[in-house]
Amino acid sequence: MKEINNKGKVNRYKYLLYFYGLFIVFIFVYKFVFLPEMSNIILLAGVAPVFGFMSSIVNWPVYTQVVPAEKNGILINTRRLFSKKQNSLLINNYNFDSYFETDHLHIGLNILDDEENMNQHKIKVSWLKLKDLRAFEEMLKEINPYAPVKD
Repeated sequence: MKEINNKGKVNRYKYLLYFYGLFIVFIFVYKFVFLPEMSNIILLAGVAPVFGFMSSIVNWPVYTQVVPAEKNGILINTRRLFSKKQNSLLINNYNFDSYFETDHLHIGLNILDDEENMNQHKIKVSWLKLKDLRAFEEMLKEINPYAPVKD
């Protein structure tokens, strides 16, 4: 098994947001400092690209890293875009029970915790490449090939 990581794809989006922020600052400085008598239509050029980012607000990127762990298991690390906090989830033969139904942006997993309670975890996979998503699903099938899909 190989490591699955979407760091490059999420970083490209992050730097695009930085560039857009600099563009907005440039437009406002240009309008209000250098040419204050210019019409306000130039501000529309700065604000209009926000509508291109509207779909990304629902599908906000998350760093996802899937690493093979010891003894037939995987470790899933997730981190939000502008956050330092990282969430980890260890999945192995003993704690992976089944899947549950989610939307097309996530994979739902039923995992047993230390007290033998069933917890539902939603792993965001929308920012993974398709080949990495297939490899992730294959890793889960190797851990528990008989995991039923629950509705």
